[in-house]
Amino acid sequence: METLPSYLSSSTANNIINSLDGDWTFAGEDTKYLTHGFHPYPARMMPLIAKRVIETFAVGDDDVILDPFCGSGTVLVEAIVHGRNAIGFDINPLAIVIARAKTTPIDPKKLEEKIDEILTDIINDGSSYLPPKGIPNLNYWFKPQVVEVLARILHHIKRIEDEAMYNFFATAFSCTIWKVSNIRRGEYKLYRMSKEELAKWNPDVIGTFREALLNNLRGMKEFYKAMQGKKARAEVYLKDARESDLKESATLILTSPPYGDSKTTVAYGQFSRYSALWLGLRDVLHVDEKSLGGVRRKGNVSRLESKTLEEVFNKVYEKDPERAWDLYSYFYDMDTALQKLGKALKKGRSYMVFVIGNRTVRRVPILTDMILVEMAKKHGFEHIKTVYRRIPTKRIPWKNAPENMPGLKGETISQEAIIMWRF
Repeated sequence: METLPSYLSSSTANNIINSLDGDWTFAGEDTKYLTHGFHPYPARMMPLIAKRVIETFAVGDDDVILDPFCGSGTVLVEAIVHGRNAIGFDINPLAIVIARAKTTPIDPKKLEEKIDEILTDIINDGSSYLPPKGIPNLNYWFKPQVVEVLARILHHIKRIEDEAMYNFFATAFSCTIWKVSNIRRGEYKLYRMSKEELAKWNPDVIGTFREALLNNLRGMKEFYKAMQGKKARAEVYLKDARESDLKESATLILTSPPYGDSKTTVAYGQFSRYSALWLGLRDVLHVDEKSLGGVRRKGNVSRLESKTLEEVFNKVYEKDPERAWDLYSYFYDMDTALQKLGKALKKGRSYMVFVIGNRTVRRVPILTDMILVEMAKKHGFEHIKTVYRRIPTKRIPWKNAPENMPGLKGETISQEAIIMWRF
């Protein structure tokens, strides 16, 4: 066991020691309790990890939790059900809708009434509606009869004036879009079904939407009950972590940052594209390029102050200079984010926890966990411990084609690191 910083109180140190050495795999555990099962999302943090970290590092009633890459809001949900106020940033507009839906309690009775009302209106509506303009290759990804019903559902969702209700229905609609599209099942990237599959494909659009609504209603009932008597709330912003203007606002940063390779590993923008475009969220078209490392840049690698990064950069550069600069770009952007995150925390009483996997680039293992520990030091983060967990179910590629060559595969991410710092 590593030695914890001497300035931690004995009770806090014991709490950390006792909780960190347990099993972090959580294989077979329910991961869709509360509102966590509202909507699939790439590389979503396991809720039980967030729960354990919050119970370890956010023990004060006045603690505030920041997730600067909040995705669909897993950390935010766990924060507020534990009575802690939370702040979430993300650059993906669809993620913002989902996260707000998951973190806003709605009276289940009112929700049931609205579900019955909307479904009845959709079923009884004999009118035809046009889909939103500007959705590329619409008829390639959706059958004509599917487009017709989706447009009708959307018409009735857009009439909902209450923001919380709208986000709830929009989230169920987004989930429906993915399920009734021509996208291959089990994928987070845009791969079309085979001709044989398409010939048999005739999805029940309204039935799928109803199923999503009822599933999310069950989750909302549990969440609403858990939130009774709690004043904690989550604030969710469409914002880049590198542009944060928070000053000493949080006491715990808990996040699973982008893995750094949307081209071959986790394509957040691809996953969200069609749902977001149906909902009029056109900023989704720029998500992957706005992500960390999304814009290639060149510079002095040594300025990031990580010997491990210099070593892996040189190894990748020998094989593919352009991919090496992609790697540098990711860590350059991450360094900018770390600087902002330090300013967001209250000095002397805060913690930061990252959950992230080590990937490979051109067959070179990228030791992201070690690189982040080294980079964060200059921003005032003192490393406490890193624990590793096997990924039993996290939906990211276990194998991919690093060189984007058909038939060529390489191991990607099968375990992840949980990195903990004191600030």
